[in-house]
Amino acid sequence: MPRQIVAVDPTFGQRLKELRERRGLSLRRLGQQVHCSHGYLWDLEAGGKRPSLSVVTLLDAALDAGGQLSALVRTVSADSGGRLAPSAEQVGVPGTGLEFAPDWRHGVVVATKLWREDMQRRDLLVGTGFSAALFLTPALRWLTTRLDERPAGDGDRLVGAPNVETVRQITNVYRTLDNQYGGAHVRDGLVRFLNADVAPMLQGRYDARTGAALFSAAAEATQLAGWACYDVGMHGLAQRYLVQALRLAAAAGDQPFGAEILAAMSHQAAYLGASAEAVDLARAAGRTAAEAGVGAIQAESAVLEAQGHAVGGDEAACADALDRAERAFDRADRTSAPQWIGYFDESYLAAKFGHCFSALGRGELATRFAKRSLQMDGRKFARGRQFNFALLAVAHAQSGEIEQAGSVGVQAVEAAEGLGSVRSRDYLAALAARLAPHVGLPEVRAFSERVRPVLQPV
Repeated sequence: MPRQIVAVDPTFGQRLKELRERRGLSLRRLGQQVHCSHGYLWDLEAGGKRPSLSVVTLLDAALDAGGQLSALVRTVSADSGGRLAPSAEQVGVPGTGLEFAPDWRHGVVVATKLWREDMQRRDLLVGTGFSAALFLTPALRWLTTRLDERPAGDGDRLVGAPNVETVRQITNVYRTLDNQYGGAHVRDGLVRFLNADVAPMLQGRYDARTGAALFSAAAEATQLAGWACYDVGMHGLAQRYLVQALRLAAAAGDQPFGAEILAAMSHQAAYLGASAEAVDLARAAGRTAAEAGVGAIQAESAVLEAQGHAVGGDEAACADALDRAERAFDRADRTSAPQWIGYFDESYLAAKFGHCFSALGRGELATRFAKRSLQMDGRKFARGRQFNFALLAVAHAQSGEIEQAGSVGVQAVEAAEGLGSVRSRDYLAALAARLAPHVGLPEVRAFSERVRPVLQPV
C-alpha cells in the first residue's frame, strides 16, 4: 500500500487564526474544545507543525468552519511524485454531516448530501470515527438557535400535508421493525427512502406551515437512521445522522423531538464511555424538554444523565439524577406524550436504573431492576428484551451468582436470534468475557457453547 503523508496548504495557519479570532477564542480555550495543547495550536497557526486529519475535523466543528480547514489539508502519496489525493471536501467524507448549518436552506444541502453520500460512498463514510466532543457544538447551536425559521420552499415539486403524512407513516413502520429486528434490517432501506423520497420533498415547494411539519417528519426519519447506524456499530455515521436530525428539528421548531435527539446523543456517548459528554447532552435534553413541557422526556433525560454519571463512576451524582428521573416519571402525563416516545415506560426506566447500578458495580441493585425491566412487551420490543436479559445475567455475575448468570445468559442468546444488532452481540461478548473464568460450571459451559456461534465474525 502506498505510504501517505499529509500536505497542508500554506494558508492553513492564517485561516485557522482568522476563524479562531472571529469566534473570540483564545488558543487555550480552543485547545480545550479539541483536546490539544495551546502550544500545539500556536505551532499550527505559525506553520511549524502539520495537523492530523482528525484534528482538522475537530477544528472545523469547533469553529463552525463548514469544512474550510479540511479543504486545505490533503493526503499525498509519497510514491505519487507529489500528486495530491482528493481533498476532504472533494470526497465529502470527514466533515460530511457534522455541520449544524446556519440556516434551514443550508441545512437541507448538508442533510441531503449526507444521505446521498451514504448511498454512493458508504465505504468511506462507514470508516469515519466517532468523537463525543463533536456533539457539543451542535447541541450548543440548538440551545442558542431561534426555533422560528418557518421554512418555506420555492422548488418545482408541490409538497402538501399528505406527503408529510406519508413520511411519518413510513418512518413509523421502520421504527417498529427496528425495535423488533434491529438496525441492520432497516438501515439501508431507510437511507434509500431519505435519499429518494424525502430529499426531493425538502427541495420542493411548500408553505411555512407545511414546511414545519415536513422538517419535523424528516427529523424523525433521520434520527431513526442514526439510531439504526448506532445499533449496527457505525458510530461515526450515526453521529452525523443525529446532528442533521437535530438541525432539521430546529428548522421545524420541534422542541420535544429536539430533546429526544439530544437524549439519543447522550445515549450513544454513554455507551461508548464518554461520561462527561453524556451528562452534558442529557442536561441539554432535559432543559429543552422542560421548556417544551414534556414530562416523559424530562424523565428520560434525567435517567440518561444518571447513566452518564454511572459510566464516570460518580455514584452520588448518579443517585441524585435517578431520584429526579423517578419523580419526573411519576409526574409525567404519558397519555399526551408524543407517539415516538411510546417505548419509555416502567420497564424501560427500570432497565436504565439497572444499567446505572451495573456500571457502578452494584450487582444486587442491578439485579432487582433488571428483573423489573423484563415486565415488557417482548414481541414489540424484542431487541430491548434481549438487552435486558443480558443486563440481568451481568448483574447476577456481579453479585456472585454465577450459575444464574449462565442460565440467564442462555436466554439472552436465544433472544438474540434473528436480531440484526451489533449492540446485542456486544452485550453477549461482554457477558462471555465475564463468565469465561467459570466455564467449568455446567450453566456457564452451556452458555459458552450457545454464544460461540453468535460471536463468530460475520
